[in-house]
Amino acid sequence: MTIDYADLDFQSVKNTNIGKGFELLKSNALKNAILTLEDGTREYSTSYEAFEYLGIAYLIAGFFNRAIGALQKACEIKPASATAHYNLAVAFENARVYNDALTHYTQAVELNPTHTLAQDKIIEIAQIIPETKKGRIKLLKGQGE
Repeated sequence: MTIDYADLDFQSVKNTNIGKGFELLKSNALKNAILTLEDGTREYSTSYEAFEYLGIAYLIAGFFNRAIGALQKACEIKPASATAHYNLAVAFENARVYNDALTHYTQAVELNPTHTLAQDKIIEIAQIIPETKKGRIKLLKGQGE
């Protein structure tokens, strides 16, 4: 599972529970990271980074439904974030909700046409859901539908 951290601004949150939670996440202290990041989302309920980092922590811990909830909130806060849509797609894929995964991988590519991780995942998911293969691959080639 590859996670995208591209547009997360650690400097803006480093002295908060969000930053502390991310540091715990990096050191693989998942339980403490999740608890700290959950506190961070309560303290900073409009912080994109809070929900993105919490969603990533849930993803790494294997709590895919919780990850989906946190990452959907990150997408609501920052809808133009290819990173948020990509990570949400990863959560949906791991939860085996392939149509929603494909939707968010596609949104990530629409927001950032050079997002190669999402491009590769679209092709991979299209193999799982063959009826969508033709349209999604056309989108990647810039042909649209």
